Amino acid sequence: MATLFVSTLRALVREKALFIWSLIFPLIMATMFMFLFVTIDDMTDYDPVPTGVVADEAWDESPFSGVAAALGEVGDDQLLVLRSFADEEEAREALIAGEVAGVLSVNGEGEPVLAVAPGVKINPTADGDAINRSILESVVATYGRDADLMRAIAEADPRAFADPARLAEAFDGSAVTEEVALTHGAPKQSVRFYYALFAMAALFGAQIAVCAVCWTQPNLSPLGARRALGAIGRTRTLAATLAACWLLSFGCLVVAFLYTRFVVGVDFAGREGWCVVGLAGAALVACALGTALGSLPKIDFGSKTGILTGVVCLLSLFTGLYGEPCMALADTVARDFPLLSSLNPAKAICDVFYSLYYYDGLDVFAGNMVVLGAFAVALFALSALFMRRQRYASL
Repeated sequence: MATLFVSTLRALVREKALFIWSLIFPLIMATMFMFLFVTIDDMTDYDPVPTGVVADEAWDESPFSGVAAALGEVGDDQLLVLRSFADEEEAREALIAGEVAGVLSVNGEGEPVLAVAPGVKINPTADGDAINRSILESVVATYGRDADLMRAIAEADPRAFADPARLAEAFDGSAVTEEVALTHGAPKQSVRFYYALFAMAALFGAQIAVCAVCWTQPNLSPLGARRALGAIGRTRTLAATLAACWLLSFGCLVVAFLYTRFVVGVDFAGREGWCVVGLAGAALVACALGTALGSLPKIDFGSKTGILTGVVCLLSLFTGLYGEPCMALADTVARDFPLLSSLNPAKAICDVFYSLYYYDGLDVFAGNMVVLGAFAVALFALSALFMRRQRYASL
């Protein structure tokens, strides 16, 4: 049996055409995605807001100037890019020209400094105005709220200012706010397309099993006729053949995965090991699908590969592989018709990667692996049903 496994594996490796869809296709598509989706992830990253300030005497005397300067410090958490103007007229011209997204100023009406509220003017025609407006208004509102709090403390208990620790505690949001991540990895829009690509590549790996199973059928292959007359039973022949198919399909997926991870640079949330386990399950489903198609009676090899191509392309449509409209369609089907979506093995393979990327624990991943196992069992059972009914009057 071991000899049969090795010989089958060697024979499959010699069939170069099998690697077009199983290996070359995902490598080419991953490379194309790398260039096509280079800006998608950047859409969720916000650059510091270009902000003008009226640097007059009132601004210099206001504590808010120090707040703005702190928010404009260069670093990973920089929120503003400050540009100083001598007066409001000069700042307004820059605002109209789109050089800044907004202008911050402090009124000089003689009010107490802690009670002064800075004003904000937003250019309504600038790109990204909604985001910039939200950021700038949040800065202004936060400062105004803190200033009101300081004034209330001063009026209620002036002695509180003698204890800097109490003031720091009052304005420290970390005491009541805890930053948590709802997902295991930082969500990126582009990873969905790579998951869909892996699902399609995995199912195209079924072509390896189609070819190998056809080699075991005496009416489709001279090799199958010789094996049928040999001393090794049919069950052992199929077991060795399917083991070789799974190993080769899994190897192709691992190569594509390593290329996507280290060359393309796709983030898998630090769970590369579990992703490889998921690929093993995907290869098993592909092997089962290829066995089911390969065991179809009275159909030649070319027709079976054609059926496989059509089925895989149709199933991949509901993983969103073909672009944003298809991704929206896949989301709609998954939301409105969950039972129909659950019957799609390509979607099940995508869900394996989703569960590793978006969930902290492995419970959802384990559940998705069980689903893949159920698909494999069902397809192998269907294959056994087809093969049991095949009889040959002569070889």
